[in-house]
Amino acid sequence: MQALSPVEPRHRRTVTVALVGMLVALAVALGARPAGAAPTAAEATKACPGFRVLHNDRIGSAVFPAGAYTVNLEDASLNCKSSAELFARFLEDWDGVLPKPWTVSGEGSGKASFVRGSLGGFSVELTAKAKEGTGTNPDLGALCPGTYTVNSTTTIQTLRFTKGAFLVYLPQGSALSCNQASVLFTQFLGSGGSLPSPWKLTTQTATFYKSSNPTRAAFRIESPNGSVRR
Repeated sequence: MQALSPVEPRHRRTVTVALVGMLVALAVALGARPAGAAPTAAEATKACPGFRVLHNDRIGSAVFPAGAYTVNLEDASLNCKSSAELFARFLEDWDGVLPKPWTVSGEGSGKASFVRGSLGGFSVELTAKAKEGTGTNPDLGALCPGTYTVNSTTTIQTLRFTKGAFLVYLPQGSALSCNQASVLFTQFLGSGGSLPSPWKLTTQTATFYKSSNPTRAAFRIESPNGSVRR
């Protein structure tokens, strides 16, 4: 903006009023909201890029191809970290049913909104597709290469693993190798529905872990297409 030339004292009020009028007119023209008014949806949205979905996934009817995603905040109480943690948690959900009051609305491949009633929430959108493969996500952990094949439908406690291919994850901090996790899963499938002590199962995320050391001895099973059943 061009600097204003010095103004004589007797003209300052006139110039000030004129400047205020110009700024108000400009604000109206640009659609600015009055001071103290609630932000509009567009103003409240904040983009958080950099979230990576390691393999094709789904939550209910919402489909998420593998790739990089941007998380758009639509609730002032959320930030990039908390919304990314929620998205990761929802992706881990074994049965696709989100914790209340959260709901998901699919808006096409790679795009969905997560809301909690009138409180709003966040949306996600695929920004770059990627091929499935090994990788590490700080929330999901390390994805083992290839897939594990379940030869016949088997139930372990309350989870039913249908015949077909599954993915094996090693949560962050786990000291197990991918081979060890596969061997253990084979043993559990043949255990007649119960787990040998001290192993336990978190049904919400299909995570197997040792009660004596749940961080270092843990692995998670997930279906490549998200179509899993309790």
